[in-house]
Amino acid sequence: MNTRVVNAALLDESGLWTVSLRNAQVGTVTRQTARVAPDGGALDAGGGLCVPALVDAHLHLDLAYALELPADVLPVNESGTLLEAIRHWSAAKARLAAENVRERAGRAIRDEVRAGTGYIRSHVDVGSAAGTRLCEGVLAAREAARDICRIELVAFPQDGLIRDPRAVDLVREALRAGVELVGGIPHIERVPADGLAHLERVFELAAEFDADVDVHIDETDDPGSRYTEHLAALTISRGWQGRVTASHACALSSYDDVHAARVIDLLAEARIGVVTNPGVNLHLQGRFDRYPKRRGLTRVRELLARGVLCAAGQDCIRDPFYPLGNGCMLDQAFLLVHADHLSLPGQIRQAFDMVGAMAGRVTGMRTTGVEPGAPADLAVFAAADVSELVRRRPAPLAVFHAGCRVQPDEGA
Repeated sequence: MNTRVVNAALLDESGLWTVSLRNAQVGTVTRQTARVAPDGGALDAGGGLCVPALVDAHLHLDLAYALELPADVLPVNESGTLLEAIRHWSAAKARLAAENVRERAGRAIRDEVRAGTGYIRSHVDVGSAAGTRLCEGVLAAREAARDICRIELVAFPQDGLIRDPRAVDLVREALRAGVELVGGIPHIERVPADGLAHLERVFELAAEFDADVDVHIDETDDPGSRYTEHLAALTISRGWQGRVTASHACALSSYDDVHAARVIDLLAEARIGVVTNPGVNLHLQGRFDRYPKRRGLTRVRELLARGVLCAAGQDCIRDPFYPLGNGCMLDQAFLLVHADHLSLPGQIRQAFDMVGAMAGRVTGMRTTGVEPGAPADLAVFAAADVSELVRRRPAPLAVFHAGCRVQPDEGA
């Protein structure tokens, strides 16, 4: 399908532009000398920003809207802690059917697309309790959404690879079924030695399938949780530089500054991307603090200053880990500005890039600009600049996927 967006503003460019979309790619990008009247079905951006579709670098589609499950299946997380959420979810997922997961995941995908998201990386729980049912449900939801969004999946052994040795083979099953990345969560293991063995298994699976890696790591306030440095060291020794993502890395903020600087240097050397999840990290971390309370996010400003690529994720949508969430990635950029004091114009731009161009580089899912030959996966917003966009967080005027305007309906 061929169409045009006229009277558009572009990032880092002045004036108005016409963007043509041809055969699922951006065709020409032409500066206008004046406003033009839309014709032939062209979209009038009205001076608003036309940007690459937003990126959610960390989501759990199998968990989305799980709070709707009956209380006898999924009890309320009374403490609000990560540990209680994991405990309740471990029991609930053993009772879930793939069709229930498919329906909830599909709803979450449509909500994300309506908010301007075009690229999602979702972790999918596999293990003895979940089997591959959750994976089957999310794979079905992804297939149903292939005309509106690009989605890649991570096989996530939520209950461990040492504590739950059957999970190793279930990760293999998920990868054979179409899941792209190997996940992990070493801090869930009983003792540090098992956590290190967990990371070794992750890289063995990655080598077996020539797969990239995205690991939940050090999602805790505990300064003694130090798996991130081991992840970086293994990335280097296994030759997986540029193919690994460290998700959460909350404990990095609890390390003393000298050790934190060393770990950040290792992450840069290993070319590991880091994903923070502002809403969920603010909500779950610091639960054992009195006052002062830690904010719980990783050291975003210091990582960026060292040249480490960073992204932000929604993580959770109405599940036992987080009672809120709506799939709006602009909300995550907005929260990040507050949580890590990114108040200068250039820093607000960095927060936006963490759900935009830089998040695309972390996930490796697409090119990063509105330029000829780029995928025609775009979002158009009624905001003249990035600061206004992050401040107001409007719903997009239009979202394009593979050159086609998408309007997700409730029953898809």
